[in-house]
Amino acid sequence: MKWKIVRATVLGTAHIASNTPCQDDCFADVVSSRDGVDYLVCLVSDGAGSAKEGGTGAELACNTARSSIEAFLGKPEALSFDESIVVEWIKNIRLAIQETADSHDFTSRDFACTLLGAVIGFDNAVFFQIGDGAIVASNGCTQGVVFWPDSGQYANMTYFVTEEDAFDHLQIMVTHTHIDEVSLFSDGIQRLALSFDQQTSHLPFFEPMLKVLRQKNPDHCEVLNDQLVHFLSSSAINERTDDDKTLVLATRLSS
Repeated sequence: MKWKIVRATVLGTAHIASNTPCQDDCFADVVSSRDGVDYLVCLVSDGAGSAKEGGTGAELACNTARSSIEAFLGKPEALSFDESIVVEWIKNIRLAIQETADSHDFTSRDFACTLLGAVIGFDNAVFFQIGDGAIVASNGCTQGVVFWPDSGQYANMTYFVTEEDAFDHLQIMVTHTHIDEVSLFSDGIQRLALSFDQQTSHLPFFEPMLKVLRQKNPDHCEVLNDQLVHFLSSSAINERTDDDKTLVLATRLSS
């Protein structure tokens, strides 16, 4: 079954009020390996609010991760996910940010951003994360949070790709499981999408959207992007969060 994907990034009301740009970025699509196997690639990055170029950092993180993953999938040899591969992807992101910072007389810290990623094949997957936000995955029977948001020791704190100790906070999971559905989201909606008391995903948040997505033809999902933007911009959402909001949903189930 082909993947059905919907994605949206929405400017937070706090950024609208302060006339500052959106600092989230995302990517979600199916990428074919050299031998013709399809992999779902999903990425979400959130630029630090305190960083001058956080939004650019998020864009660089997603673009560089995407290019690195595509290059990996394009290799002629047999593909096997492991932690060292993800470390190389993060190194590429850090290098791209540092080169951009050097060429514009900034520091890499000016581009600080978090990163969430998922690369999912037929019966294998790799998930990775630095910072807050979360990834929720399902094998068709159970749904769970892959990594709990890494918010640091203090309130309103997290970890970023650009920090010296970024690799100390890099979380990686390699699994040989058939993943049917996945969601990635920035910290702007994590209080809506997660149950912090039980440290689980909040099913009522996801299920209505996934139900609609399951009913769609894979080639007719683009219309749902605008609907997701409308939902994330609604007063019901903005009453509970004023931050930028990014949400990626993907399923290969049908109903």
